Amino acid sequence: MSETVSEPPPAYSSHIISDIGSSAPVRFIGSLIDDDDSAEHVEHFKYKQDLERKLTVTSVIGLGFSVMGVPFGLSSTLWISLMDGANVTLLYGWLIVGIFSICVTLSLSEIISKYPTAGGVYHFSALLSNEKYSSISSWFTGWFLLIGNWTYAISIMFAGSQFILSVFGLKDLVYNENSFLVLMVFMIILLFSGFINFYFARYLEKINRACIYWTIYTVLAIDFLLIFYAKRTNSIKSILTTFDNSRSGWPDGIAFMVGLQSSSFTLTGYGMLFSMTDEVKNPERNMPKGAISAVLMATITGFIFIIPILTILPELKLLLDENPNIMPIDLVFKLATESYLISFLMACLMIGTVIFQSIGSLTTASRSTYALARDGALPMSHLFTTVNSIEAYTIPRNALFLSMAVCAVISLLSLVSQSAFNAFMGAAVISLTIANGIPILCLMLNKRKKIKGAAFRLRRLGWIINGIAVAWVCLCSIILCFPPVIKNLTWRKMNYALLVMILFTGISTLGFITWGKKSFTGPSIDEDYFEINNMEMARIDTSKFVIADEEDLEQDVKEHEEEDIVENKLKEMQKKSKMKGNKKYLPLEGNSRERADSDSDTIDVRFRNSFQNDNNSDEQTLFDDVEHKPDGS
Repeated sequence: MSETVSEPPPAYSSHIISDIGSSAPVRFIGSLIDDDDSAEHVEHFKYKQDLERKLTVTSVIGLGFSVMGVPFGLSSTLWISLMDGANVTLLYGWLIVGIFSICVTLSLSEIISKYPTAGGVYHFSALLSNEKYSSISSWFTGWFLLIGNWTYAISIMFAGSQFILSVFGLKDLVYNENSFLVLMVFMIILLFSGFINFYFARYLEKINRACIYWTIYTVLAIDFLLIFYAKRTNSIKSILTTFDNSRSGWPDGIAFMVGLQSSSFTLTGYGMLFSMTDEVKNPERNMPKGAISAVLMATITGFIFIIPILTILPELKLLLDENPNIMPIDLVFKLATESYLISFLMACLMIGTVIFQSIGSLTTASRSTYALARDGALPMSHLFTTVNSIEAYTIPRNALFLSMAVCAVISLLSLVSQSAFNAFMGAAVISLTIANGIPILCLMLNKRKKIKGAAFRLRRLGWIINGIAVAWVCLCSIILCFPPVIKNLTWRKMNYALLVMILFTGISTLGFITWGKKSFTGPSIDEDYFEINNMEMARIDTSKFVIADEEDLEQDVKEHEEEDIVENKLKEMQKKSKMKGNKKYLPLEGNSRERADSDSDTIDVRFRNSFQNDNNSDEQTLFDDVEHKPDGS
């Protein structure tokens, strides 16, 4: 008697992904997606599909989690919030930045659903701006995006290396940072992240899923360990209302604004996600769902992480005054639990977040490099558009190597001047913020006309959300230029991010003048795709249309009247149908011939109801058996 083999029960954590997909925020986002059965807009751009479309919505969410890295992002910049207002700034600042970030993400998602392209925000700027300024706006947006990607990846890995080394100070609360050791750990993280991106690219879907699990369980585990092992807790009033600005030197209102830097550093990476569009299935729908869901979930995860931290937060003098060389989050773990083992365990969970964040940031940086090189925005662009199949997955190998090389070179600046290096890291967030804001501003200047027909629509809320997004980009760019602390300010502690941004702008301008004007092409829309798509939407059978060059079509209509001449000309046009250039669609209506419209912005559609097969050709001819009626009818 055969035994029935029962399938093993699903893993306890396997329900998380399905729960995310059925959650209220994701279902709300889905309700904003147009339900019309419209054709995908994947081929709107005249780019060869070199990269494989294997990533899903879940992968986009996971990549967003990895790039933003909420637990470590908040932890590495915790000192800013504590210096500039403590509890109030950290808690309510996170709420404010989260809301504004969602507005920016909604605005960009609406655009990506209309123009799904790996160029992301810099392609948006080209498509949405005035034609006269299309090239230059796209150029600067692209370079701000690329510089922001590179420096953001550096800041994540460098802060991660500082955090890893500061863990060794947990036991005795004594630690002195060594620049060479920090740089060495940075290089190890960089090489490891590059190794994963190169040899395990085919597992990106699984890596991004693992990031979701790791981030959520890390936050929950840290919250549980802190609450369970904490020796003391703060009152609800203290958690929600404590405002301590005694260390910053700023007036209270400005201190609160400057304290938003902490949350801004964390909730910035969402703009980098759109560089992955070429590898996402059905991107005009999955990219908006994934990006918005990632920011919403990151905001919620941040609250879940912040509340327990504030619940057990030790005195600020212990965190900020007595042990300035150890990251505050390490001290929070040790002083709250008074256990080296528990503190070390929580630190290890955070290190896992650092690794995921480093891998994700290098992934998006390499894709941004590839996209810009493809449009001729980099010197020797042909070298960085090369794609290679590694372990059955296609990746932009040289673009990845270039990104790693840039990160390694810039990191050496930390040995020369820590102030200059910090300025570069601060400028990373400003660059990404400005790159996110330019296309939204262009969208508003053209009165939101160019995103009509998008799969994801903000409808009547569009103007409001776009306005809030642009206002936040402007405010955030200003805030990020302020030094967090002005009390006892020295030139070494000054925030030089503004000067670095001026340097970035100067480099971008020089590049545009020297080679950008000649080589930079910007996005190239496939106009023929739009024409065919419009016909499909009108339920016209486009399979019976022959594509002909516009000049040949006009000459044919004007000069040839007889049936035998028409048939000969048709054969010539069929041979040229694959050539690039202005195209016209040449069908017949009835048995009569009509003159083609010479306006290049219109489609000359002429068709007839019956077609006859040509046994000598794989295609149907349009002028078979054309009858000549008497009296010119």
